[in-house]
Amino acid sequence: MNKKSFEKPEISAGQIVKYLMFAGIVVAGALLCICHSSCQLTAQGIQALGAEEGPQITGVSILNASSVEVDFSKPVKAQSASVSRLGKGERASIDMAAQDPIAAKAVMSGDGRVAVYVFEQETELGERYQLFSEIKDARGNSLTFALPFDGYNERLPYCVLSEVQPKASSSKKEGDESPYVIIRALEDGNLFGIDLVCAKKQKTYPLPKVEVKAGEEIILHLRNTKDLEACKSELGSDLSLAKTRRSSSAKRDLFFDQGVPLDDMNDALYLRDRNSNKAIDALSYFSVKDNATSWNLPDAVQKAVNDGAWQGSPSAESALLANDPKNKYSPTQPFVRTSFPAAKERRPSSKYDWTVAQKSVYK
Repeated sequence: MNKKSFEKPEISAGQIVKYLMFAGIVVAGALLCICHSSCQLTAQGIQALGAEEGPQITGVSILNASSVEVDFSKPVKAQSASVSRLGKGERASIDMAAQDPIAAKAVMSGDGRVAVYVFEQETELGERYQLFSEIKDARGNSLTFALPFDGYNERLPYCVLSEVQPKASSSKKEGDESPYVIIRALEDGNLFGIDLVCAKKQKTYPLPKVEVKAGEEIILHLRNTKDLEACKSELGSDLSLAKTRRSSSAKRDLFFDQGVPLDDMNDALYLRDRNSNKAIDALSYFSVKDNATSWNLPDAVQKAVNDGAWQGSPSAESALLANDPKNKYSPTQPFVRTSFPAAKERRPSSKYDWTVAQKSVYK
């Protein structure tokens, strides 16, 4: 887009967070619903009808708590716009009647390919919203869309991975326990807007709205145990609610339930800033007991490398070697971080920051 072709609302550089979203793709667990006047929806997505394709969304940026930028494939004019809050479990939908909609105005770029939607009211941290709008191109082709997005978090803390236990455990004496990932907050802030992404099983864990302090460690239990009463996420100041064997009264426990999240022997996982879609910190591990062809995660690791979260190349050679001569690994052993970056001196993680421990060190 030509940045000189129009005046955007005044926004500080520190607030601007960019991420790309494409029409027809599920983004952050919500559905982007789009309907052309000259197309029909199919199981595979949008199928254009006619000689000329109608306008499409090519990118989205959350600018701050009261504005979102949407990029289009061709010059358009906005016909209408509004924002509404989504209820728990609701997906964005062009058919959903909005309750208490917030008025929005589209400020168009000079070439008509970019609209900055400015809301009359600010969105709230931790809430989900949808932007509803209709636009038309010069030939009269229209696009009506409901675009989901999160309330902007300007206090997203720098967090890193601290310990990873990919193996669940089960015994008659102590019961079943889930795999877990421990993260450490290096700054004060709120976790809403951070995702844990497990590449091999394609699992994503959105972290909830919870205030944390610099130095605090949070245990992410990636699967509930059979004793659901013991699986209580600690969202406030009381850190004694969780009662599982792998929970800790000295750390914050958060519980999820998405089946088997991590591979025992080789995987890649990273923390992601959801709004910018950038990896914050990462870990890649590999066991030579597996055939090298089973390590097939170059795309996930390449993203972490590109985003400055992992040092090395997207190959098994750059991964933490789980069973080197000094550490005869079995899946019951956790990976423990031995070196941490400073909050003000962010740097990529590497295999040299990690070791295989004989037992968990988080108790």
